[in-house]
Amino acid sequence: MPKQNKRINITRETVHHKQVRQIIQPDSFFDKKPCWRFQFVDKEEWTPLGHMDDIVSKLCAYEKMTWAEIDGMPKAGIDTRGSRNHFVSVNDMCKKAQIRIDNLHLLSDEYYSIALSGRSRLWGILDDGVFSILWYDQDHEVCPSLKRHT
Repeated sequence: MPKQNKRINITRETVHHKQVRQIIQPDSFFDKKPCWRFQFVDKEEWTPLGHMDDIVSKLCAYEKMTWAEIDGMPKAGIDTRGSRNHFVSVNDMCKKAQIRIDNLHLLSDEYYSIALSGRSRLWGILDDGVFSILWYDQDHEVCPSLKRHT
């Protein structure tokens, strides 16, 4: 039998030099100024209608701060003890809020609470420095505090 000329295909291995352009830290938004989004406002529960003047004036005051200042945490570490603005787990919210979150098909496990006054709060989703407003809680009902006078 005659030998066949075997041709060996050599493929060149391309060398890709991938370079990370920017490393994003999960908490990097704490150095940013806040942005507000109203697209998810729940018009059926804890609606802010009728309170918009108070809300807008407080949000305007918060716009002069960074999220680190709003959250009340030092830049070096995460410590929200004593802060009026903070993340809250769904499990810590009242049953009515948990059911409403489920009905709205919201996927977040934590929601952010912003204090507007002694008892009133804005609730929403804080994602990369953008606060999507969900509820206006005039009487601190969404996540009742066990502390007196709060």
